[in-house]
Amino acid sequence: MKTDSNILSDQGTKIIKSGRFFYLTLFICLAVFIGAISLLILAFNELISSHDKQLSAEICTIMTEKMNSSIEYMTESADEMAKLLSSQDYSGPEEIYEALKKNRDAGYLSAGFIDQSGKKYATAEEAREFEKWELLHTAALANPVSISAPYRSSVYGQPVITMFSILKYGRGRHGFLFTTYKLADLQKVAATNSLDNDIEIWLMNSESANFIQCAGSDEHANGNWTNSYLAMGSINDEDVPVYTEWLDRIRHLEDDIGISYSIGDVVYSQHCSRIHSMPGWYVVVRIPGNTLSATMHTFRNYVLYFLAVLLMVVVVLIANMYRLSKRDNEILERLSTHDPLTGVLNRRAFDIAAENRLARGKDCALIFFDLDYFKQVNDNFGHNTGDKFLISFSEALKKNFSGSGIISRFGGDEFVVMTDMTSVDEVTAKICRTNEDLSSFELPDENGKKVDFNISFSSGAARFPYDANDLSTLKKRADTALYQVKERGRNGYLWYMYLPKELADTSHDH
Repeated sequence: MKTDSNILSDQGTKIIKSGRFFYLTLFICLAVFIGAISLLILAFNELISSHDKQLSAEICTIMTEKMNSSIEYMTESADEMAKLLSSQDYSGPEEIYEALKKNRDAGYLSAGFIDQSGKKYATAEEAREFEKWELLHTAALANPVSISAPYRSSVYGQPVITMFSILKYGRGRHGFLFTTYKLADLQKVAATNSLDNDIEIWLMNSESANFIQCAGSDEHANGNWTNSYLAMGSINDEDVPVYTEWLDRIRHLEDDIGISYSIGDVVYSQHCSRIHSMPGWYVVVRIPGNTLSATMHTFRNYVLYFLAVLLMVVVVLIANMYRLSKRDNEILERLSTHDPLTGVLNRRAFDIAAENRLARGKDCALIFFDLDYFKQVNDNFGHNTGDKFLISFSEALKKNFSGSGIISRFGGDEFVVMTDMTSVDEVTAKICRTNEDLSSFELPDENGKKVDFNISFSSGAARFPYDANDLSTLKKRADTALYQVKERGRNGYLWYMYLPKELADTSHDH
């Protein structure tokens, strides 16, 4: 065991316990932080989900109203145009058609007229479209305006709708003014800058459940027809009853119906509203719930990243503070147990370490060392030289005794060593080697010149447990032997066991 192991064992245990306490505290703090963040995420996600459903429904309602208002505006415009033409008192359908061709508005693709007999005043291609899509039946429903179902026009190569309004002319006669619009005009109404890639808007027939897409993430799907029952195949099984009930309510022409359902992991909010100017038709708006929360999720992630970085910085700072505190504590602890000049144990620490050594019950020796005429070194060559003298002597002691000994500076020029002992001769040999090492040192004075001084020491030794079986008595025995060496002229050593009986009883406390 190393020289300072016993004295520092308790301190080392404290440091280890302190370190364990620190890491346990840090672990608990991290666990609490992670738990709090987890709860925050759950609460945040629940709040986002709740608000998504509410906001999605509100947006769907707004969009259906927007679509409905747009269609109503178009029907009102068609009715106003018919009333304006009726006020011109045209004598026949030919004059009406010519007026329409001369005053074509850029807002519609084409305009024409149908008289009471069903004769169509339009281009031949437009007339064929009337037959193909049975538009005369829609025209007869005008009161004062009717709107056709969306259809793909072979004339214009895109989905269109046609509006019919009653137009009076001549002597009490009437017919139907028709204007054809691009379905894309409604798609523009449906478009939004913020939800352009996510929102889907359909026009749906309540009787057939067929719908045509007006806006959506896939622009190539705009204008395509499909059936709601076919689309229901992609809905999660648990939400099929909800969707089926929604279709039944549409068939019964209920208004403003909103539902939520899932396709895979995506939750959709869907809302529909009747188009009053298109009997049996609904505008349907669908939006995925995560669309509105995407920004909030991003914000949440940024907050989490910031908290994670902040946590790492805090952990690094705490660990660094702990490391510095541990180092400072170790320095302070060493200063409290070691002589600051020579680095060997101080008197208090030596007593604790020596008691621990004696408690092991092994044979050992305690040796007092006293530097001869050390005061003359300080007086003649200065205290700096004296300090170097002490350091040199402590190095000699460490060289010869540190392997199995405890070395201490008791104060001033006095040192004490407790070392394991197998024989008196072995310890005596170490004392002699220390003397040889010390005599070979060359110490400079404060000006750097070699000190001309005979360096030596006196020492007295006592054995445990033969000369004494406790530390206090053992020190007294060694001190008595040291005193006799000084009385005989210094520069030597003496074992207590070799003292005459009358001198062995004399004690000199240190």
